[in-house]
Amino acid sequence: MGDGSLSQDEIDALLQGADDMLSPTSGPSAADAGRGRGGMFPPSELNAIRDALNSAVGSVAPSLSGYLGGRNLRISRPFIEVKHQEAVRSDFSGRYVQVSMDYTGAMNGRNLIVFNYQDAGSISSLMMGDDRGVPPAELSEAHQSTIQEFTNQLLSSMATQFSGSIGGAINTTPATLSLATGGKDLDLPGGADLVKVTYDFAIDGVLNSKLFHIMDVPLAQALSSATGGMAQTVSQPQQFPAHAGQVGISPVKFPPLDEGIPPSVGGNISLILDVPMTLTVELGRTTQLVQDILGLGEGSIIELDKLAGEPVDLLVNGKLIAKGEVVVIDENFGVRVTDIVSPAERLSGIQ
Repeated sequence: MGDGSLSQDEIDALLQGADDMLSPTSGPSAADAGRGRGGMFPPSELNAIRDALNSAVGSVAPSLSGYLGGRNLRISRPFIEVKHQEAVRSDFSGRYVQVSMDYTGAMNGRNLIVFNYQDAGSISSLMMGDDRGVPPAELSEAHQSTIQEFTNQLLSSMATQFSGSIGGAINTTPATLSLATGGKDLDLPGGADLVKVTYDFAIDGVLNSKLFHIMDVPLAQALSSATGGMAQTVSQPQQFPAHAGQVGISPVKFPPLDEGIPPSVGGNISLILDVPMTLTVELGRTTQLVQDILGLGEGSIIELDKLAGEPVDLLVNGKLIAKGEVVVIDENFGVRVTDIVSPAERLSGIQ
C-alpha cells in the first residue's frame, strides 16, 4: 500500500513464511544423521567411549613413532558420531586404505580403520626408509604390507590397553587390508547403525590429517560399559575402616623390558620381511666449529670419539641395534657382529 502500511495479503504471506520456518522438516532428524542417533548412547556413555579411546591412542602413538623413523606421531581428539550405515558411506568420497580387525573375548566386535590414500602412502614410505615420507603414486604390495602391519600394531596395542583397564583378555584376529574408492567400497562392520570416530592424525613434518575408526555398536557398548563402570567405581567415595593402617599396600609390578618380541608381533613379522632397511656402520662422531669445517682440505685429519680397535656401531634406519669389529673381505670392508643391543637399551635410545 502507498501509505507504508501492509495489506492483508502481505500480512498473510509473512505469517505463512513464519509457519514454514517453524514447522519440522521431513526426513531423518539431526539426531538420526549425526551424533547420538536417537539417544542410542546418552552423553555419559559417549564421554566414556571418548575417554577410553583417547587414553588408548595416546598411549600407543609413542611406540608407533618407532616405525616412522623416529618422527613424532600424534593421534588425539576423538570425535564420536553414531550414524546409519548409508550416512557413514556418504562421508567418504575419495581414495582410501581400509584395515579391519575383530576383537573377541572380554570385548566382541569389529574395528575398521580408514586412512586417506595419500596418508597411507606417507606412512608406508617412512616405514620403508624414506625419511621425507613422500607417498608413492600407487601403493605397491610392499607399501600395503607395511600399512597393514602398522594398523595391526595400532589395534592390537589398543586391545592390550583395554584389556588392562577391564581386567579381561581381548583376543584379536589378523588385520586385513583392502583399497576403497568412495564409501561404496568400504567394508563396514555389520548392523544398521555404526559408531564413527574421527581422530586428529599428525606426523611431524609429514602430514596433518584425519584418521577414521569405525566400529559396530556392540563393540562400542562393551567399551562404554567397561570404562563407564570403572569411572563410576573410581568416582564413588570409598569407606575405609577405622583401622585403615592395617590395609596391605603392595607396589605395582611391571614386566621386564627384556622379554623379547611379543607373540602378537612375531606372528605377523612375515608381512614386512621384504621391506628394505638402511644399515649403516658408524666409525665414530665428533663436533666441530664452523671455522674448523671451513678450514678442512686435502690431508686434513679429523679425530673421532672412538679409540682404535673399539667396536663400531651398527644402525638400522638410524637406530642402534648392534656393535661389531671392522674386517676385510677380499678387497672390501666388512663388519663382524660382536654384540646385539638388548631391547631395553634400544628403548632407552629412542627416548
